[in-house]
Amino acid sequence: MATIEQSLEPMRLVRRGAAGEDATARALFALANGLVGVEGMADELAVASCAYLPDAYIRRPITYHESFPGYASATDTRIACPSPVLLRLEIDGRAVDFAAADLLDSEIALDLASGQVQRRSRWRLAGGRTIEIAAERIVPLDGGALVASRLHIRPVDFGGAVAAWLTYGFDSAALHKGDADDPRISGRLRALWRLTSPLPGDASSVTRFAQDAVELAYRQHVACPDAAVAATEAGHVVRGELVAGGTLTIDRVVALAAARGRPVDLAALDDGDADFDALAERQRAAVQRLWDAADLAIDGDDALAAALRFDLFQLHQSASRDPNHSIGAKGLTGEGYEGHYFWDAETFMLPVLALQAPEKARVLIAYRIGKLDAARAHARAIGHRNGALYPWRTIGGDECSSHYPTGSAQYHINGDIAYALALAVAATGDEALRAEAAEMLFETARIWMEIGAFDPRRGGAFCIHGVTGPDEYSALVDNDFYTNAIARRHLAYAAETADWLAARGDPAAVTQRIGLDAAEVAEWRRAADAMWLPVDSELGINPQDDAFLGRPELPGLAQRDGEGPLLMRYHPMILFRHRVAKQGNVVQAMAMDLVAMPLAQQRRNLDYYTRVTTHDSTLSSVSFAIAAARLGDEPAALDFMRECALVDLEDRHGNTSHGLHMAALAGSWLVLAEGWGGLRLDGAAPAFRPQLPAAWTGYRFRLQWRGSVIETAVDAAGATYRLLAGAPLDITDHGRALTVGADRVFAPRPALKGVIFDLDGVLTDTAEDHYQAWQALADAHGLTFDREANHALKGVDRAGSLRLILEQTGKAVEPPKFEAMLAEKNATYVARLRGYSPANLFAGVERLFAALRAAGLKIGLASASRNARDVVARLGIADAFDFIADAGAVTHPKPAPDIFLACADGMGLSPDQCIGVEDARAGITAIHAAGMVAIGIGSEEALPDADIHVPAIGDLTLGQILSAEQETAARGRRTGRTVNAEDLSC
Repeated sequence: MATIEQSLEPMRLVRRGAAGEDATARALFALANGLVGVEGMADELAVASCAYLPDAYIRRPITYHESFPGYASATDTRIACPSPVLLRLEIDGRAVDFAAADLLDSEIALDLASGQVQRRSRWRLAGGRTIEIAAERIVPLDGGALVASRLHIRPVDFGGAVAAWLTYGFDSAALHKGDADDPRISGRLRALWRLTSPLPGDASSVTRFAQDAVELAYRQHVACPDAAVAATEAGHVVRGELVAGGTLTIDRVVALAAARGRPVDLAALDDGDADFDALAERQRAAVQRLWDAADLAIDGDDALAAALRFDLFQLHQSASRDPNHSIGAKGLTGEGYEGHYFWDAETFMLPVLALQAPEKARVLIAYRIGKLDAARAHARAIGHRNGALYPWRTIGGDECSSHYPTGSAQYHINGDIAYALALAVAATGDEALRAEAAEMLFETARIWMEIGAFDPRRGGAFCIHGVTGPDEYSALVDNDFYTNAIARRHLAYAAETADWLAARGDPAAVTQRIGLDAAEVAEWRRAADAMWLPVDSELGINPQDDAFLGRPELPGLAQRDGEGPLLMRYHPMILFRHRVAKQGNVVQAMAMDLVAMPLAQQRRNLDYYTRVTTHDSTLSSVSFAIAAARLGDEPAALDFMRECALVDLEDRHGNTSHGLHMAALAGSWLVLAEGWGGLRLDGAAPAFRPQLPAAWTGYRFRLQWRGSVIETAVDAAGATYRLLAGAPLDITDHGRALTVGADRVFAPRPALKGVIFDLDGVLTDTAEDHYQAWQALADAHGLTFDREANHALKGVDRAGSLRLILEQTGKAVEPPKFEAMLAEKNATYVARLRGYSPANLFAGVERLFAALRAAGLKIGLASASRNARDVVARLGIADAFDFIADAGAVTHPKPAPDIFLACADGMGLSPDQCIGVEDARAGITAIHAAGMVAIGIGSEEALPDADIHVPAIGDLTLGQILSAEQETAARGRRTGRTVNAEDLSC
């Protein structure tokens, strides 16, 4: 049996072996430039249609036995166009049939430095003669819709008259078969092209084709560099006399264009420079510019780095350059998914383009803006009075999904587009784009108010009903977590943009044109603030939707292995009623930074959804890899990263022959940058939180932000940032503000992993409530107590406080009465707490917590109050903590270190990885006794032992917290601090 040898070199993908000419290779070695794509066919075998043009798609009706209002009425299907690389040979007047010849050897390479596909094949022909055919092929990244080839024909052991016919292949019978039942490809059409008559003015170099509404025109330039060997006839035939070992070299450049419903205007055929050498040089320069902005390396895994380079090259090749089109799920490399555009263009591909080739990201936004009227019509068709709803899958702008539960119900597409717009504007600083897209942003935001409502049974939370999230195994659910999260981001950005336009005087008069007023914008903001994003009280995770956690698991899911995606074996209703996910919606929201949540909650979410997710979608490995990398789960993160990086190189989903998985390829870079690099793009500047897996010794990647290109290089010590082009750039590293300019900037990796807060007097002011409760108890029992005496209770637990009051009064009580008095005081205190709300939270706490989460720090609570959980719940920050230490569960209260040690342990950290924040001397003593750095909220006179002092929590910054760690590290950790025995007594 013939074998295939495939190797991935740093800048080359190579396949060797006579069996290497298969459908998978045609996708892997495809070339494209956003205007045209051509599969990696051998020229001498390219008899079938194998080229793709954005406008070459057919619209055909969808028929239903039972149809209802708003069902998709037609679908767009991209069709393969005639091959522009077919070579037919005659030797001594007899045609060579390569289908009957023996392929002795073959090698094909995709060169990522030159942007060429290079091929060499050796054939044994009838009569035992051997011929070798080599080719170099280019689709210029900065050129028009061109396919350029240089062919080398060499008779190895014979001589004779050779005629090369440079023609076009459109034999529909030659298409690969056997996958008609695969829903990922079953919409494919046979390409039934017919040659049409030339039009007046057509030169002999122009050939026209047609199929249904699609018209094509190809114009060919053929040249023979060595005129002494051969001559060109009629523009597409080359004849020459060759001796054994001699070579016939032919240059061929084909310009392609498509039109719909009309003949192609020859002006659309962009010939550019038809000289192959000039095209090759331009291509090399264009590819170098790509790597100047996108180069990367992984020290310790060269193969993975090479895979990421392949992935990036293929993404940039298929990125649209036509604002009438987006990027299909398979790019321009195959016919999978009918060439349709989905949500993954905005959520996976655009972020990479925005950071490496922002002009291509703008094209994707322009495409959506141009389809706004179609989105409005789609919204009306399915019953919405206002707004616009973009189709789930489309080419021309109309909904092409015939299965609405997993198609049109995916309303999150509106939020995905808004997410992409916000990211593109932030990365480029292009305010003109924001203004141009504002009408689209507002019209799509209106849909959320039509499918959602404020629910009084849930405290007025805004709930969204009857939608399907990215996980297509759960359909038509209420409060899909991802949908709610992306809707919240969308509504908030739309409201912010409305304010921004108003401040500019709304030069486009967008709000007036669509009837948008301040009241509607206020409702958007109110809905965003009240969005329902719950945490399950039992599992401590975010439910994927209202019903997900209550469904039974799919039997046999744990034993499933290598049986293909469930969607090919089960009726959708079987999947809908079980607790099984195609891809994790909650993890997707985490990877996109849509919801701020403690690291411990992220860990619980990842663990839970790992168990119930099949990863049948190639997108799933991307989000799981990002989440796992950020959480430091190295084995899982690397496994998921390899899954998306190698999905096509190793054909891991068995359908690379349908075309490359563009979103997964883009996602492999997102894992490197956003996962391991900790890159976050939801602020005013890029924020990094680099981590280094033990399997690597370092890595680096580049990105562009507002015209500046920087490189991040990570090793065991930390990260080094350098400016490669543009103006100095402000960034943050683990929350530390840096400016990357002419000199390299090194940021050591912080040892700090968590910050532990006291509650009373630090996050809120319960001191007055405690005082009033103690005063009421003292008055009821004749005890001596006043505000001066109350100062001594600061930081002391309830039982210790009562002992101090009794000692000051000179009174002793029996244990039963002592316990009763404690309960009496607590009842009074709890009654006062019932009036607490988020308004009682100190100013600046939420800002500080957000900065800590962005820096990857865990947040803990170590309060002497046994009511701490109830208090933080009323303050609205219960979900902000990775761990809350229970004061009732520790043996010794403050000033002993027990509660701080328990909190660190509960967060999975060692004491020297934590910093404590307190407002009482007893608390400062406890922090130091635990071996931690102590930050005091109060004056140096009141808290002389604190390492850093701030007057109020609102004045505390992430920078001060990190500096406290650094200053203390410089003079030695406090783990050896001696504490007086009386300080640790109860």
